[in-house]
Amino acid sequence: MKDLQVYFDIEIGGKRSGRIVFRLYGDTPKTSENFRALCTGEKGLGRTTHKPLSYKGSIFHRIIDGFMCQGGDFSNRNGTGGESIYGAKFRDENFLHRHTKAGLLSMANAGPNTNGSQFFITLAATKHLDGKHVVFGEVVRGLDVVYAMEAAPKGRNDKPTMDVEIVDCGEVNDEVVADVRKKDSKSEKKKKKEKKKDKKKKKEKKKRKARSPSSSESDRDATRAPRHLESARRATTAAPAAAVIASVVFRQVHAEAMTKVAPRLRIGREVARRVRSAHVAAARAAMT
Repeated sequence: MKDLQVYFDIEIGGKRSGRIVFRLYGDTPKTSENFRALCTGEKGLGRTTHKPLSYKGSIFHRIIDGFMCQGGDFSNRNGTGGESIYGAKFRDENFLHRHTKAGLLSMANAGPNTNGSQFFITLAATKHLDGKHVVFGEVVRGLDVVYAMEAAPKGRNDKPTMDVEIVDCGEVNDEVVADVRKKDSKSEKKKKKEKKKDKKKKKEKKKRKARSPSSSESDRDATRAPRHLESARRATTAAPAAAVIASVVFRQVHAEAMTKVAPRLRIGREVARRVRSAHVAAARAAMT
């Protein structure tokens, strides 16, 4: 049997936490097939529980910090139930793999040859479980989600006080893989864009700092600048208004002056004309 991949979509306290993708080992075919079929829900109802043979909607009922997250009881949701696709229980397949690190997938049991549907994900190396529990897979994506599960608050018997639920699960096919890769690619592009933006901001900030004598003077200049701009704005807006007012006043004064002076000017011109006429007449008389 070749290695297969399955996934869990996890919610913690009703909030989506993310997806965990597991690789199921090909050298534990019976155990891996049991887990795969419970992820897809393709086997219908269980023979003993009469419940759907599916992890969907089940919870992690026991989480011990620094040790493991246990789930798979789809019938009672408390660690007392569950069932394999082969019937109630099946035998230990082999102990080829050991509990050497965090993120390993292993079968929970009540003693030798009592494997059902319950399983656990290791949070650290747990070598004391070697030869007692069958390791049949590992987390290949979403270990951060596993650690988020570990961080959930817990009460008596290491049971989380809020549901850590498998809201969806299934087998990873080419379409799902493509979707995951697409999301990862988008996320990576977004991170690169944000990183580039931050780098540009830091560069601009460095340039501004290099131009200014000191940060304190820059701060003072920053506070002064708006006042200078405001004064200039007022001056430019006030200048046209002042010019208009001056023009109106000048016209009014000029008009008033002309109404008073004009009659006198007319009289003066008439007298001057008569005087010139008299002089001309006198000059002509003298010549004759």
